[in-house]
Amino acid sequence: MSVHAFVDESRRGGNYLVAVALLDPAELSVVRASLRKLCLPGQRRIHFKDERDSRRREVLARIVESSARGLVYSCRGPEARAREACLRRMMADFTERDVQRLVLESRQGRDKDDERALRDVLGKRPSDAGLTYEHLRPHEDPLLWLPDAIAWCVGAGEDWLRRIQPLLDCVRRIDL
Repeated sequence: MSVHAFVDESRRGGNYLVAVALLDPAELSVVRASLRKLCLPGQRRIHFKDERDSRRREVLARIVESSARGLVYSCRGPEARAREACLRRMMADFTERDVQRLVLESRQGRDKDDERALRDVLGKRPSDAGLTYEHLRPHEDPLLWLPDAIAWCVGAGEDWLRRIQPLLDCVRRIDL
């Protein structure tokens, strides 16, 4: 079964995290609508680091009820090298999961680095590998709020990790 992947990052101290939310294409519109309903008046997006704990719990409850599955890649080291290592491992895992579309949260001016890393893995024509990818800003697709929440919870640990655990398929440590 093909899936779509939505990717965001987080940094906790020296630990760089890349989180992925995987969704069946048939579920995309349902989950988007559910997440949009969680926005407060005047809010363009949900950004976990900016939310109060009570809102985080409310959003997490909705996320865990969704059909999303989560993957997290964790690496210590300089951000550029850590991100590239995480993306490379992520792409290797995607071949086993039949990921057909990848949406990465845009990092304003650094998207070219991702494109270079993805081309190194997929070749000059990623569509030949059966995968398309794009960068979007988080307000452009609510499904980017999922990996934001996953990364934040894994980085925070303890009770937050316990709350997100039901949808996590794996947390992989990557060594540089």
